[in-house]
Amino acid sequence: MKSGLAQPMSVLGIEIGDVHTRGHLFDIVENSYRLIASSSAPTTSFYPILDIGDAIYEVLSRIQEICGRTLIEKSGELILPALPTGDGVDQFYITTSCFSSLQVVAVGLLNDVSLDSARKLCNATYANLLESIGINDRRSYSQQLDTLLTIRPDLVIFTGGTDGGASRSLLRTAELVSTALQLLPRGTRPQILYCGNQVLSAQLKDVFERYTTVRSAPNIRPSFEGENLEPALTELDALVMEKMNEEIGGLKRTSPLCTTPPQLKNQGFMRMIKFLGRQYDPLKGVLGLDVGMNYSMAAYSNDRVSILNTFNFGIGSGLEAFLRKGDIKDISRWLTFPVPDTVVSDALWNRSLFPLSVAATKEEIAIEQAVLRQMLQAMMIDLESREIMPSLRFEPIVLSGCTVSHVADPVRSLLLALDGIQPLGISPLILDKHSLLPLLGTIAAHNSLLAVQLLESTAFSNLATVVNITSKTRAGSPLLYARLDYADGNSFEVEVKQGSIISLPLAPGATGLLRLRLTSRAEIEELALIREPIKVQGGVCGVVVDARGRPIVLPEDQGRRIELLKEWEFLLGAA
Repeated sequence: MKSGLAQPMSVLGIEIGDVHTRGHLFDIVENSYRLIASSSAPTTSFYPILDIGDAIYEVLSRIQEICGRTLIEKSGELILPALPTGDGVDQFYITTSCFSSLQVVAVGLLNDVSLDSARKLCNATYANLLESIGINDRRSYSQQLDTLLTIRPDLVIFTGGTDGGASRSLLRTAELVSTALQLLPRGTRPQILYCGNQVLSAQLKDVFERYTTVRSAPNIRPSFEGENLEPALTELDALVMEKMNEEIGGLKRTSPLCTTPPQLKNQGFMRMIKFLGRQYDPLKGVLGLDVGMNYSMAAYSNDRVSILNTFNFGIGSGLEAFLRKGDIKDISRWLTFPVPDTVVSDALWNRSLFPLSVAATKEEIAIEQAVLRQMLQAMMIDLESREIMPSLRFEPIVLSGCTVSHVADPVRSLLLALDGIQPLGISPLILDKHSLLPLLGTIAAHNSLLAVQLLESTAFSNLATVVNITSKTRAGSPLLYARLDYADGNSFEVEVKQGSIISLPLAPGATGLLRLRLTSRAEIEELALIREPIKVQGGVCGVVVDARGRPIVLPEDQGRRIELLKEWEFLLGAA
């Protein structure tokens, strides 16, 4: 074999989610890794089974039926490594997000300095920041103490002070935490993650270790302007993984079989976005979005900076957290037919109680897609607030999770993504059709070749190259003419009006030259449109010109709004 591999390896990956456990089998086909089979089953780590092994067994049984390869022995054990007959697998990986969030209190000095960094730290993983206590807190000492005793968090993130800076205020704050630890029963005391002034690290670690387990990391705010979250995030993720091992029945028993220890889903997702961020235009960066059942993820990376936010909401049981923070009218405005807000609310609350349920009726599907739009908007607003992304121009945008799996029509997937993200400039949109990205990130740490080759396979498809145009021209006015020149010498031309969205056919894998002739003033990227042709890649939905403006403004009148939404679907040829 001339694949360049020292030894061909079959690889099994399992993703354990709150609702579903998914399995993927990879192997070498024609000298390159390919996805052979996938399957899923309801997660069984919860009552009444309380053991993830049952779900994994069911997934493997289904994969066996699909590909005709034996993966498990009659005893139920995974065949590892693979046999000369081809049965079994050589490598086994697990990624998981099946976890009730780590409950955290942050204790530090200044709200907009160290405590702000602690908030970002929690946002990056499966942690729920319940309370922050700083030196500007107006509550009395006893009230702050009562807060710690009442909440009884899993973890206290103790931070504050620049390295080598003043220490008196930090020592006073440490007395508060130390007192709380002494008053709490031993079995309910939170662990401590110390990531503050390094001059005091050893001293305060000795104090806290008298009462609880202490982890330490370099200062997350070593200087007033500087921020260093990565080392502390590594410690925090390790703590989350420890909790998962305790909570997920059967995970500890299964872990020794894994090629590498099980990893968090968001870690794998971020690893792949970072990799992609080094491959594309550094002035834009890569955006990755994954809406899950209980948690969702948004990641951005270019060759200089990266950011990961993990959200405590999703399209299943995570709907409860999302609905409590938002207005149901923001969701129902995306529906293309009249539905009372009470009906929308009841449907979503019911879905949060029964996350295994599947949207079946036209109304249920529309409501689900409407809330997905609103979730994407919330994720983008949060990312923008971090002030790390240089702009809303991305190359590419990678869509994974329920934004893909819960939308059968690619045109509706495209509209959903554009309505939620509202990017600028020229953005290729890529579909992770099997939600492989987090698992590939986990595998990449040991088998990077598989991850790279899968990215280039049909497991990922180009949904469309979208040219987003902004203009202050009145809606309905002619904006430009778009002409797509094909490699065979043919061309396709269409008039684009302000407020419209149109598609020019270009097959996946094909390239073309897009020429835009202005009839009104408009902008693309950061410069005024020029006459130079734009080289574009084809996709499932071709090349799309979105001239609806940013931000997208929907009419207040329900009738006009529904008519406009239907028009956009018609223009793109939605099924």
